Amino acid sequence: MTEAADSCQESTAAERNRYVSFIGLDCAGQARRLIGLLQPYMEDPEKTNAFWKLFAMKLSPVSGPTYDELYLIHAHLNILRDQLDMHGDAEALQLLEQIEHECC
Repeated sequence: MTEAADSCQESTAAERNRYVSFIGLDCAGQARRLIGLLQPYMEDPEKTNAFWKLFAMKLSPVSGPTYDELYLIHAHLNILRDQLDMHGDAEALQLLEQIEHECC
């Protein structure tokens, strides 16, 4: 392994830069964690709305194209941010911000 590749793997979160390398970013893992935080909005009748129902259908389509979690997050960044802000979900908003900065 080269010295540059070693330094990317050992970098801190503040030093990681998707424009240099995706090594160490775990974008798929971050996306899975965010989807886990979003599940209550898709499943709880008190929290769900038309957007969450559509987002849930896109995550698990019966037919048609399938998309990975990171793609769906990227494609819906702004409305996800609005929805999470509306609910005051600081934890999910922070992770969404991290995913946007590091992975999208």
